[in-house]
Amino acid sequence: MKKRLDQFTMSQFLDIACGNYSSIGADTETAKQIAASLMEQYNNVADPTSARARLLDDERFARSGARIKLYRIMLNIINLYETCREEGVQEAYDDVRDILILAGQDRVAGRDNAGMKSKIEQMLRSEESQHERMENERKANTPADMSEDDFRASFDMQTARLMAHFKFSINHDRVTASVYANLVNMACKQQRQQASK
Repeated sequence: MKKRLDQFTMSQFLDIACGNYSSIGADTETAKQIAASLMEQYNNVADPTSARARLLDDERFARSGARIKLYRIMLNIINLYETCREEGVQEAYDDVRDILILAGQDRVAGRDNAGMKSKIEQMLRSEESQHERMENERKANTPADMSEDDFRASFDMQTARLMAHFKFSINHDRVTASVYANLVNMACKQQRQQASK
């Protein structure tokens, strides 16, 4: 079983990107995970700046989702005690206050019970709205599904540009995917340097 980008030719990598995992040598589920890792490895080498930006965007999106879950849990704690156990209501509010303090929301924790619950509901609505906006931006920035022929043609055009830039031939059956990704990175850096002069 192969897992590293340098273990695949560019032709094999393109096959994997198009859903043919036979060169990985693993069961289907494992091969899909390795394929996703290979795509990430390629992007990290070929365009590290964009890869870091995607990673930060993914992190922001995940944190927003976690905040939504946290706000819902706090409201559920309060609502559960309010409807089921009248005598434990203050304890529920105290537990939620502890959670808010741990989350750095001391000002919200300092409100009275009704004000704190109202503020958490407001924070939840605001976070849900922001999360939905981020999700829509992510969908808009994801290129539409491209056919396999168009995907391969885009790499053929990129290879032609690399050959013109470096003035040597690139054979997808011989060059490894990691070398190809490094060539893409080098060409981009050199072109940026020339443009800044």
